[in-house]
Amino acid sequence: MFPTLPSQIDGRLNELVSELIRLSSNLGDGLNSKVLDSLGEFMLCVNSYYTNAMEGNPSKLKDIEDALNNNFSSDTVARNYQLEHLAHITVQKEMSERIKNDNGLNICSEDFLRWIHKRFYSQLPEEMHFARTQSGENVPVLPGELRDRPAGVGRHLPPLSLDEVRSNLERFEKEYDPDRLTSPQKYLALAATHHRLLWIHPFRDGNGRVARLFTIAYQQKLGISSHGLWTVTRAFGRQRSEYDKYLSLADRLRRNDYDGRGPLSEEDLAAFCKYFLEQCLDQINYIGGNLQLDAFEKRYERYINLSIGEGLISKGSGAVLDALFYKGEIGRGEVQTICGVGRRRATELIKGLLQGKFVSSDSPHGGLKLHFTNDAAAILFPDLI
Repeated sequence: MFPTLPSQIDGRLNELVSELIRLSSNLGDGLNSKVLDSLGEFMLCVNSYYTNAMEGNPSKLKDIEDALNNNFSSDTVARNYQLEHLAHITVQKEMSERIKNDNGLNICSEDFLRWIHKRFYSQLPEEMHFARTQSGENVPVLPGELRDRPAGVGRHLPPLSLDEVRSNLERFEKEYDPDRLTSPQKYLALAATHHRLLWIHPFRDGNGRVARLFTIAYQQKLGISSHGLWTVTRAFGRQRSEYDKYLSLADRLRRNDYDGRGPLSEEDLAAFCKYFLEQCLDQINYIGGNLQLDAFEKRYERYINLSIGEGLISKGSGAVLDALFYKGEIGRGEVQTICGVGRRRATELIKGLLQGKFVSSDSPHGGLKLHFTNDAAAILFPDLI
C-alpha cells in the first residue's frame, strides 16, 4: 500500500488544497443555514443516485423519492434498486451522526469500515447478499465481514489472504488517521484514502460503495462537508472512464529510484490526488455557482410561480414557501399571519404543503422547513443529473 501520501507537496497540490479549504468554507454564503441543511438533505438523494449509477443501478431521482415515501416498484429488479438507495441514504445519515457525536471516532479503523459495510448490507434482503466474481461464480456477501479469498478487479490483484487484508487495514488506520496528520496532509489523505481503500479491496463486494461513503466521512471529519451540499461522486459518475483511468494509474508499481520509496508509484499517487482534488473543486464550483444569492433567489421565485401556475399550490402556500426561504424555519402558528387567513385555512395550507412534499417537519406539531424535491432541483440546479 506504500507510499500512503506524496512525500513532496508541489505547487499544484498546495494550490488545490488551499482552494478546497477556501471554497468549501464559503459555500452557500448569504443563504439561511436551515435552507442549506434542507438542500443537504436533498443532496443525500443525489449522492445515492450517482453512487448507485456507478454500480449499474439505473434508477431516477423520482424512484428514490418514491422509495423514501415507501412507494416501491412492482418490478423486483427496480424495487431492489430502490432498496439500495434507501440503504445508502440511511447509512450516510447514521454515519454523519456518529461522526458528529463522537469526536474520538477513528473513521480509518477496520471497525468503522466494517460498520459501514454491515449497515449497508444488513438493510438489504437476503437475495441481494450475493456477488458475481470475474469467473462467473456467485459468492455470498457477509455484511461487515472482510474478504477471506483472492479477488481480481480488472487488472488489479488486491492483497490475497485475509491476513494480508488485515495487515493493510492496520496500516491504513495508522497512516491516514486525520488526527495524526498535518493540515496539508489531511487533504491529500482525503484523496489518497479513496484509492488505497479500493486498492485493498477489503470486502467480497460493496467496496466501491464503502469507499465513496468513507470519502464522505473523511470530508466531514475535515470540516469541509458544507452542510452536505457537494459530493465528488457526482464528478466520478459523470466521467466514469476518467475516474477509472486515474484509479488504474495509481495501482501501478514504482518505476525507478526517483519514484518514491514504496512498492507503488508515488508519482502516480500524486497524479491521482491532483485529479481527485480537481474534481472536488469542480463540484464545489458547480454548487457554489448555483447558490449565488441573487440568481438562486430568482430561480426559487420561478419555482414557486411555476408551482402556483400548475395548480400544485395556492398563492398563500407560495407566500409560506417564500417566507421559509428567508427564515429557514417557521412555527405553524405563523402561517396565519403570513397568509392573512384564519386558523382553519392555515391548517389546510400546512397540510397541503406537507402532503405535496414542499415542506417538512420533525414532528406533528413542529416547525416547518423547506423540503426540496426532484422537481425543485430541476429549476434550482440545472444539469444536476
